[in-house]
Amino acid sequence: MNDVSNAPAWHLQGNWAPVLDEIDAGPLKVKGEIPKDLEGDYIRAGMNPRSGTSEHWFAGNGMLHAVRLGGGQAHYRNRYVRTPYYEQDMGQMAARFDLSASPANTNIVGHAGRMLALEEAHLPWAVDRDLATLGAHDFGGRLKGAMTAHPRVCPATGELLFFGYQLAQAPYLTYYRADAAGVLVESQPIDIPNPVMMHDWNITRNHVVFMDLPVVFSLQDAMRGLPPLRFKPEAGARLGVMKRNGAGGAVRWFDINPCYVFHPVNAYEDGERIVIHVCRQEQAMAGGFGNLYDGDATTGRLWKWTIDQAAGTVTEEQLDDMACDFPRVNDGLVGLRARWGYMATLNSKAPTLTLGQHLLKYDLETGARSTYDGGAGRRFGEPIFVPRPAARGEDDGWVLALSHDEDDQVSRLSILDAQAFDSGPVAEVQLPRRVPYGAHGNWFTA
Repeated sequence: MNDVSNAPAWHLQGNWAPVLDEIDAGPLKVKGEIPKDLEGDYIRAGMNPRSGTSEHWFAGNGMLHAVRLGGGQAHYRNRYVRTPYYEQDMGQMAARFDLSASPANTNIVGHAGRMLALEEAHLPWAVDRDLATLGAHDFGGRLKGAMTAHPRVCPATGELLFFGYQLAQAPYLTYYRADAAGVLVESQPIDIPNPVMMHDWNITRNHVVFMDLPVVFSLQDAMRGLPPLRFKPEAGARLGVMKRNGAGGAVRWFDINPCYVFHPVNAYEDGERIVIHVCRQEQAMAGGFGNLYDGDATTGRLWKWTIDQAAGTVTEEQLDDMACDFPRVNDGLVGLRARWGYMATLNSKAPTLTLGQHLLKYDLETGARSTYDGGAGRRFGEPIFVPRPAARGEDDGWVLALSHDEDDQVSRLSILDAQAFDSGPVAEVQLPRRVPYGAHGNWFTA
């Protein structure tokens, strides 16, 4: 009988395992034809421990993978983000005491001419278009705490809206707003009763909506030998609505049923109502931080929350039972009413976090979905929408998603026509190396 007691953790096996070299390659092999007017860089962040091992999936060093598209060709590049976390090969505990020591492993966003690699417990790190590390970015010394990995760029104002949370001491939550030029113009502590892991949030045209959900940190639990961060439904769950500008920390809270949401789809205002679509799961980390995933109850499904500010209520409605997460909309409609949402499926029956073989396009008005099936061996990551130049509609463009095929061990970038979604890719770029499963990315126009 094989002894599995010494087997590596799930996040170090198969295509979760890191790749340790940095390469440049291209032109790459393409099946189909890359649209001629699709020009720019698809860049995705991921956890990639430089030592080959890490204590948790979240703890791996940040590596950026980029596919540059232009003239119908594709080139690949990958680079570590060289923060103190990388240079000193830190662990989670050591990095906790250095705000600049970010793994920078969760997302990469662009704002005001900067590209920022992000993780939610530290400062952001700036990189250039070729993925070279430029340095920590603290908004000219104005950012004194952590920055979420999920900021939002408002398409109407160009502002960068974000928050930071901390677990050690109050204030546990702080709201930030940077203007279109990238100047941090508002920093507002928010009073919440418990230190919670607030991974993501929501914005609308005039509001932000915080999700105070019961993955709670407890030093007392840690001292008793219990997991210090775990799901505690008795702490309650609520949504906090605040005016975006100059609210002075005044938040109106609305109770909801205990649950967890890693990623919302989008939010918008409908008169006095705020409508939010989310990938909602029944719980998260019930057994502690190490139990990131534990089957069906920890897998997201598409839900709709409607906050009625006049009535003081929230209506909660499940729209579909397909297990899914990593949702995106057209970035030009973030915080505004968007009809189409794009997601990747998950395997809700697997014992560890397992990506699925499908990409989904949801009609958020009706709940109907279109599906692209990549085949039994395919595992898709986050799909992102890229509008066609001079687009004539919300879904006039392409959906890009990285995938890995467990059968042929090839990683690919799939390019789908968003308006013919279930017809499959118009092009698939075969990448020159295995690209480990990762987190979030974005498109940067040439």
